[in-house]
Amino acid sequence: MPQQNNSYQQKKPSFTPRPAGAKPAFGGKPAFGAKPAFVSRPAQKPIDRSHSSGFQDRRAPMVFTNENIKAPTIIIIDEEGTNVWTYPRRRALEIAQEAWKDLVQMKYDQETMTSTVKLLDYGKYMYQKQKDDKEKKKTQKSSWLKELKINYAIWDNDLQLKIKKAKEMLKDGYNVKLMIRLKWREKIYASKAVEKILSMKDSLADVGRSQFDQPKQEVQWYSMILFSK
Repeated sequence: MPQQNNSYQQKKPSFTPRPAGAKPAFGGKPAFGAKPAFVSRPAQKPIDRSHSSGFQDRRAPMVFTNENIKAPTIIIIDEEGTNVWTYPRRRALEIAQEAWKDLVQMKYDQETMTSTVKLLDYGKYMYQKQKDDKEKKKTQKSSWLKELKINYAIWDNDLQLKIKKAKEMLKDGYNVKLMIRLKWREKIYASKAVEKILSMKDSLADVGRSQFDQPKQEVQWYSMILFSK
């Protein structure tokens, strides 16, 4: 019978330890204390939204005045638009202080690092600019069109609310298109639709005008455009 060896025999581990930072063989989590391997990612190209149909940059342009103008060379133009002269920045600021006026930057040339400014009263300039912008906005509104849909069987109280709404639009400078839709079986009520539109036209005569006496007939619509006075 063979003699049993009772001496201690060190057993080999059943697994081979991974070095720190090594990637798991079967997709498991890294060992405790191991540093995750760095994975480089390609740089993402920024999305250009400037040509998007729904994107509009509504931030107001910044106006640089006096000390905020940092260009070393400044071309001064007076309020009449006459080219005064080209000065260094420090001298241009002194001229503005002596005249009790402000330097307002109109243009900056990045290549020559030169600012073209106007010598004027900044308070009066902003007041006139806001006034001109308001007038310009009012002129642009006159070309805008808003639609107001009405039911041929609308009640008198609801009709008065529609008239009130249309009057507010016309006063704000919008053109209003009055519209009544008649489905196939509702075409027998065409006279009612025309009557409703003409009634609204007469009620809005003080703020709106139409080029036609009768509503325009389309496939399923009767409509009339009132232009703001």
